[in-house]
Amino acid sequence: MIIQEIAQAVELLDKKKALALVQQALDQGVNPVDIVQSGIVAGLEGIGKRFEKQEYFLAELMMGGKISQACIDLVTPHLPKTATTKQGVVVIGAVQGDLHDIGYGLVATQLELNGFEVHKLGVNIPAMTFIDKAREKNADIIGLSAFLVTTIPNCNEVIDYLKDMKLRDKYFVIIGGTETSQEKADAMGADGWAKNAVGAVELCKRLMAKKRGMAQ
Repeated sequence: MIIQEIAQAVELLDKKKALALVQQALDQGVNPVDIVQSGIVAGLEGIGKRFEKQEYFLAELMMGGKISQACIDLVTPHLPKTATTKQGVVVIGAVQGDLHDIGYGLVATQLELNGFEVHKLGVNIPAMTFIDKAREKNADIIGLSAFLVTTIPNCNEVIDYLKDMKLRDKYFVIIGGTETSQEKADAMGADGWAKNAVGAVELCKRLMAKKRGMAQ
């Protein structure tokens, strides 16, 4: 089936084939949500498993992130909008030292589909850049992606800066990425952790519901 072929092409880092298959699936009327979830996301998960088994390394991860994002960009205009009102404003990016966008770009896309205004900062982002952008865009949530164990302290740095600037209560801070966990989120004082893109959407919805409740 073509969706499985998309997943395989993404996992094997065959950008030309992956894009061609995504376009073919769209032309055939395949549900674009299925293309993303069962095709592109499944391929990303395959890349992650190969990384864990040391079959792939950082260069392959970065390539996989670029391929998956190119595929997502192709599908995005065809995806249904599931929310008519703005859910909240999210600033998201990979923290300093993290040079890949595998995963966080997918989270951003899913958030946009669910009515969030999302500002993607990119990779290797200094702590103050997250804060400056959050202030500029009047964000509700700051999303930090950390794929490498060595970059976890850079998530802490964002939270520490917010505390020093007396801004910690102004923003929810969430983390995600292979080397993150609920325990690490709790230890650094983050407001939440998500295992994947679907979990990130649910987390952001819960946080915004909490914020609306506090405002009443």
